[in-house]
Amino acid sequence: MIDPKNLATWLHEKAGPAHDALKADPARAVSADRLRYTLDELQAEAEAEASGPCPLPPEQREWVDAPAVGRELLPEDLQTVEAIAAFLVDAEATADPAYIEHAREVAARARAMHGIK
Repeated sequence: MIDPKNLATWLHEKAGPAHDALKADPARAVSADRLRYTLDELQAEAEAEASGPCPLPPEQREWVDAPAVGRELLPEDLQTVEAIAAFLVDAEATADPAYIEHAREVAARARAMHGIK
């Protein structure tokens, strides 16, 4: 059975853009004799897709490659009561209400993720 979420994702990310591109440039169409692939060709294509994600657009790549500014802790990083407490103390010291609220949310997710009361 097809998972509706996967189908919707596929339609949105693959089928829709392919349809739009073909409609805009019908010369992109694949000839009928090229519709059949060998198992080796399909496996090579699947392995190429599995080898890594699609390249990011330049503005996203710049964001990902930007150096850390010191406040990027994730719930995965906060695995002990002490680490969570220190994180919250540092957040409070900033006196930035938005960051303090963010830190509390991260701490709550960390507690839930690691079973910390």
